[in-house]
Amino acid sequence: MGNLLEIRNLHTSFYIHAGIVQAIRGIDIDLERGEAIGIVGESGSGKSVAMMSVLRLLDANGKITEGSIKFDGKELTTMTDDQIRKIRGNEIGMIFQDPMTSLNPVYTIGTQLTEPLMEHRGMSRSQANVVAIEMMKKVGIPSPEKRLKQYPHEFSGGMRQRVMVAMALICEPKLIIADEPTTALDVTIQAQILELMKKLKEDTGTSIILITHDLGVVADVCSRINVMYGGTLVEKGSVDDIFYRPKHPYTVGLLNSVPNPKAGAKEKLIPIDGTPPDLIKPPTGCPFAARCGFAMKICVTTRPPLFSVGEDHEAACWLNHSDAPKVNLRGGDDVGKNNE
Repeated sequence: MGNLLEIRNLHTSFYIHAGIVQAIRGIDIDLERGEAIGIVGESGSGKSVAMMSVLRLLDANGKITEGSIKFDGKELTTMTDDQIRKIRGNEIGMIFQDPMTSLNPVYTIGTQLTEPLMEHRGMSRSQANVVAIEMMKKVGIPSPEKRLKQYPHEFSGGMRQRVMVAMALICEPKLIIADEPTTALDVTIQAQILELMKKLKEDTGTSIILITHDLGVVADVCSRINVMYGGTLVEKGSVDDIFYRPKHPYTVGLLNSVPNPKAGAKEKLIPIDGTPPDLIKPPTGCPFAARCGFAMKICVTTRPPLFSVGEDHEAACWLNHSDAPKVNLRGGDDVGKNNE
């Protein structure tokens, strides 16, 4: 089917009074047409900044300093503001993290849903209202004719998130980027939103990039996972590879931090000790070395490449080098010498 999105050697930095924050430090991501992939990592890992770079929605002090972002064969990094504006909301939709701050409190839901249709599709207000009502039905918002005239504060958290999904889908984009779409929602509403996204993907063939720190969310929606840490990609592979055959200590740390419903009540979660690296002065070696229990001398001095550790499975860890000592990362999963 070919790739819808290709990110190559992306570098994004923010210029602040204390120095230059190197938020993204050379990442490659591919997304096929009709595919759903996940980008996971703790706060500050760079996952949201990477996707904001795709949409060119960086703050005024943010800049893409190097790399290529190709969407549907078009280079986004060299587009003018007017050109990228025609892509945002039209060909690429975004579901932001907090719907209460993403929706304008002084405009009705109807006004905010119809604006993209009038802007990108040249529809009249009445034509756009018809489409908005149908989209609200599709995402499970009851009494859409009435709801169209209401304001964001009149909606529950779950319903506001459904509005954000409707807004992202209303122009039938080729790609939806969902940034923590289930944050602050209770588990029942989370499940409904995820089920809605899966159904819409199957019905429309829209590609999805799901940004989250919740591994359970990506397991339910995505086919492949990209793990980010310190502005870099440390591991990428299929859902099964990441969950059952992790080859990077950070990935293992994330998995050990997830509650296991089958475990006993007294089994404790294992936190990742330490703090993320300072990206104003990022480490020259592996960004996870200072927090890694398997760190070697080379980890501190030299940044590891992404080693192939299986079919379409890569991990940026020196333990995957053919000369590395053999260690057990998790649950009988060996990494190191003679690892294939």
